[in-house]
Amino acid sequence: MTHSIKAECARIVSIALHPFAVFALLNLLALWRLDPASLPRIMLGMAVVMVVVWAFVWQRHRAGHWSTVDASSKHERPALYALVLVLLIAYAAWVGRSSPLAIGVAVVIGMLCVAGVANRWIKLSLHMASLAFCAVVLWSLYRNASVVAFALLPLLGWARLRMARHTTVEVLGGTMLGLAAGIVLLSLG
Repeated sequence: MTHSIKAECARIVSIALHPFAVFALLNLLALWRLDPASLPRIMLGMAVVMVVVWAFVWQRHRAGHWSTVDASSKHERPALYALVLVLLIAYAAWVGRSSPLAIGVAVVIGMLCVAGVANRWIKLSLHMASLAFCAVVLWSLYRNASVVAFALLPLLGWARLRMARHTTVEVLGGTMLGLAAGIVLLSLG
């Protein structure tokens, strides 16, 4: 593969396995299995969160405050973390305590808090954390989907490294964070 084809493949993989896409799919699959009646309401809440975050990201990038839409520099991330945490707390309230997703949303909030604190020293890959988290969680819901998610982790890691968005340590650290958060969720459920 030529340099430009590899770069384009890495970009496509990063977009396809973006945390929003991964978490939206996890929400969809979990609700389909656990509470199909709430699917439209919960997915609406998730769509609102994604639109607000993307509008913020797009504005920051277009205004020249961020070098990429990935908030690739460590100094760009605190504002993103703060916004996402506020929105996830609102999403948790929207989901409600009675939803089977409530504990999962709380664990994801905890995972983002850890990544936010760690950002002072290391820019953990949230792409890797989200896919690893979903791979673990899907194990209890849809084993085949879990196997696919685990199999995609090396490809996503390659893409994040190829795009120079992270170092190897940041990719591995994000993966470990996601795996740990997924294990915490399964142990609570």
